[in-house]
Amino acid sequence: MLLSIENLYVKYGNIEALHGLSFHVNEGEIVTLIGANGAGKSTTQKSIMRLPPPEAPKVSGGDILFKGKSLLNVEPHDVVSKLHIALVPEGRHIFGNLSVMENLMLATYARKNDPAISRDLERIFDLFPRLAERRTQRSDTLSGGEQQMLAVGRALMTSCEVLLLDEPSMGLAPLLMYEMFRTLKELNREGLTIIVVEQNARLALQVASRGYVLDTGEIVAQGPSDSLLNDPEVKKAYLGG
Repeated sequence: MLLSIENLYVKYGNIEALHGLSFHVNEGEIVTLIGANGAGKSTTQKSIMRLPPPEAPKVSGGDILFKGKSLLNVEPHDVVSKLHIALVPEGRHIFGNLSVMENLMLATYARKNDPAISRDLERIFDLFPRLAERRTQRSDTLSGGEQQMLAVGRALMTSCEVLLLDEPSMGLAPLLMYEMFRTLKELNREGLTIIVVEQNARLALQVASRGYVLDTGEIVAQGPSDSLLNDPEVKKAYLGG
């Protein structure tokens, strides 16, 4: 077991966002978290990254274990640089005043003189040829789909072994959305472990091996993706019937 969330409670002030959440992710899996807005999906990913939003949620119980060791006292920069976990946040949060290349190279800061940086950069350009074509272009002039490619590429340039994605299809045209998920599937075949939060629950379950359904900070259903796709309650609530 690579990552284990055990009986996790997270609060925003007096508001409890996660209520005893427990789930696990095995190495080499794609696991998806689905649920309505406010279910606690993004809070879960930010808790793993130890990256609180401005409201500063506090863990009030439970644990997050990565390779058997607790993450609760790990600094966010160490989660990325030492544990090799990276997040593609909702909204992308690229540096719009910097070029594509500058955004990608910023992600290698902690890698110092790693000789694999050049190889990884070429891999990004293989995965996303549009980024190669626009490598000197300011990032805020890219289309929404290109900005999402850049956000994923930037995360991959940290040399991550686990990739967290929060709503990667948001704002994308259908063709680009499917292209993005094909790329994620390819990365997974190469050994990358992926945890994806996605509004398009059907697409996420079609790509993932397993899924967890969250409702108001608790897991209300879980299982292999095929089972969730055929679960009448999940279909009614999240898959359009």
